Amino acid sequence: FPPSIRASIYSTNLIEAFNKKLKKKIRQKEQFPNEDVLQRFVTTQILEYNDKFEERAHRGFRGSKDTL
Repeated sequence: FPPSIRASIYSTNLIEAFNKKLKKKIRQKEQFPNEDVLQRFVTTQILEYNDKFEERAHRGFRGSKDTL
């Protein structure tokens, strides 16, 4: 990988932050009737996160887009 994006790839801060937000939302919901409902809820949260940050580029990725 190009040196400009190595720090971003090897860091888990984005994943940890997303997991923390997801756990908080699951705790607020308290209970799910079955695993299918939980799966749909998690999928919805992931899609909303992707939509929210679709236009943003993480540090170093914008400049190395042509390399990738």
